[in-house]
Amino acid sequence: MKKLALFCVALGLSSSAMAGIETVSRFDMGKENWPFVREEMMLSCEKGNVLLAINDGTLVQYPLNDAAEAKVKAGQIKAGFPIDKILADDPANPGQKKSLAPIIARAEKLCN
Repeated sequence: MKKLALFCVALGLSSSAMAGIETVSRFDMGKENWPFVREEMMLSCEKGNVLLAINDGTLVQYPLNDAAEAKVKAGQIKAGFPIDKILADDPANPGQKKSLAPIIARAEKLCN
């Protein structure tokens, strides 16, 4: 029920209809592939291949690709900036954040 309520709120925050939304967690993705400091996030794909990560606790959206960043800059989507705020440090590369590549790949699957 909680996930349904969060989906409805996230849908209302968006300026265009979502093609897909999914909740993912550190458990789902594996510790090595999980780039966030939070245990769980929602991923969405909106019309135009706009990929977003959504903090399921605050419902703040973060752009995952250039299309999403363009919508944020144009004021068409409200989003938290920068995403680095919620990214974990990469233990293999001190001073760098973990890669978003596995998350972006998972979000892109929602567009199909």
